[in-house]
Amino acid sequence: MLRDSYGRPATHVRISVTNRCNYSCVFCHREGFSYSSNELRPEDWAFFADVAVRLGFKYYKLTGGEPLLYEGVDRVVGYIRERGGIPSITTNGYLLREFARRLSEAGVDHVNVSLHSLKPEVYSLIAGVNALDRVISGIREALDYGMRLKINYLVLRYNIGELADVLNLASKLGVDVNLIELIPLGMDRRVFDDLHVELEAVEREVRSLAIDTGVEEFQNRVVYRLRTGIRVYVIKGYGNYLLCAGCTRVRVGPDGRMKLCLYRDDIYVDLGPAILSRDRAELERLIRLGVSLREPYFRKP
Repeated sequence: MLRDSYGRPATHVRISVTNRCNYSCVFCHREGFSYSSNELRPEDWAFFADVAVRLGFKYYKLTGGEPLLYEGVDRVVGYIRERGGIPSITTNGYLLREFARRLSEAGVDHVNVSLHSLKPEVYSLIAGVNALDRVISGIREALDYGMRLKINYLVLRYNIGELADVLNLASKLGVDVNLIELIPLGMDRRVFDDLHVELEAVEREVRSLAIDTGVEEFQNRVVYRLRTGIRVYVIKGYGNYLLCAGCTRVRVGPDGRMKLCLYRDDIYVDLGPAILSRDRAELERLIRLGVSLREPYFRKP
């Protein structure tokens, strides 16, 4: 297992297989990969995973853009699974109904679905697409295929009053929830200030419903287990030195560019040429280099 100079293990990869998306969410930062680029093929990701798994990277989150727009996304899931990695997907859910069977058969471990409102007009305001019913249908289809699923609920001024409804739906479906705070990335600062909500009051509401509290090792996320049996994970991604201290993740863009921190654009390692040329030794060297360059963005005062 690789570790950076701060002792943090490198076990998670977040792969943006595409920058393309069928939504226009008001908060989107496109995983820090805002540039246009050529996309690697599924077989390229298979080679990458073959090398990365051997170096100790166990968990692979496929994202975008919208990953279900990427042709062969289910093949990428299968390739990662075949090589011993644990693949999962984060999606807006628009195409989940069509992909549920293929993803399940490919061996996806779980799916995170962005669901930031249960009111059609608010959902459309946030996502730029009128697709709430379609997404709910996709969630139910995925659950019918036995897939594990988690709801990503980003707290905004638009939806601050919907927490109880989201938790109620999640409880009925038997799925966990990521309660996420907006970060000032990929948007004008004035837009951020208009949308941002501190999570303290929201977290108190969740705490009042909890029968147990813990801390997840990955990113030191606080986890509440509710009376209904579901778990709510609180994700405060900005100014949170505890999250950085527990971060075990690197990011790789559609063209193979390895990003070492969501918040930094000044340092990266380009894995693309080594992936395309199938140069195993060079790819391993570059991945090791990237991990060695990682450092916490936020640190304890």
